[in-house]
Amino acid sequence: MLRSPRLSAALAAAALLLLPAPAARAAGIGAFAGVMDTDLLEDSPVYGGQLEFDFFPCVSLLIRGGYADGFDDLEIKGPAGTLRAEEISLVPVEAGLLLRPPALFGIIGIYAGGGAGWYCLPGFDVYSGRNRIAETDDVTDLVGWWALGGIELGVPSFRVFGEVKYMGAEKDGIDIEFRDVRDKGNLKADVDLSGVAFLVGVRVAW
Repeated sequence: MLRSPRLSAALAAAALLLLPAPAARAAGIGAFAGVMDTDLLEDSPVYGGQLEFDFFPCVSLLIRGGYADGFDDLEIKGPAGTLRAEEISLVPVEAGLLLRPPALFGIIGIYAGGGAGWYCLPGFDVYSGRNRIAETDDVTDLVGWWALGGIELGVPSFRVFGEVKYMGAEKDGIDIEFRDVRDKGNLKADVDLSGVAFLVGVRVAW
């Protein structure tokens, strides 16, 4: 029985699609940038890097660190009246697990995951009117969680990705310590950094 070249090519393509797809490559390094929108501080550009390690087939361990420093000024109501905080930045450090199914045609991949995070607010300046009255200590006792979903494109060893991430991080009554303040005492503040981030990046896997 003779087969046409087109029929043979179609059968070969179908056979390839039925073969088991290899697991997505995960272990590697990457970098990302985007916009983080928080309930308390509103939005800021954010950028950072990541390490990823194979954990189980199609499951990886993700560790990320970032930095955001473009937030707007924040008004704080304290014992001495309304104060203004400037030069606010945020350092998120996060770890969790990602599910990476095999990429479609080895090119298009989707992934999702979640985990826990530690969020540091480095010391910021506090103003009363136009007068700088204090610089705070770092706020380091804020922990939370995160979840994300994304899509990536590229060859197995080099990929570009885009993702949406939700971060839940809030705590009531955090102590904010001041240095060189005439009006002594701690300020207690409710801090809510929950929000959504939109990120793009690249990663190199092996």
